[in-house]
Amino acid sequence: MMAVAEGTFALEPTMEPMANGSLVAVPVHFSAERDGVVMGMNGVDLLRIEGERIAEVWLFSAGQLGEDEFWGSA
Repeated sequence: MMAVAEGTFALEPTMEPMANGSLVAVPVHFSAERDGVVMGMNGVDLLRIEGERIAEVWLFSAGQLGEDEFWGSA
């Protein structure tokens, strides 16, 4: 993502993480710029923790169609 966004990809938590067993939900705001087009939106990153490591990640975006258009086939 960082290469495609020419080093502009940024991800910031917007609230404290919320944990339930091995699952952690993190509300985030993310943004990037690509070929002069700016994309920014809110979302939730859902992590499954195994031991002390992230085992799986699911990303939910507030504007999935806009995000898909921004990243294209990258």
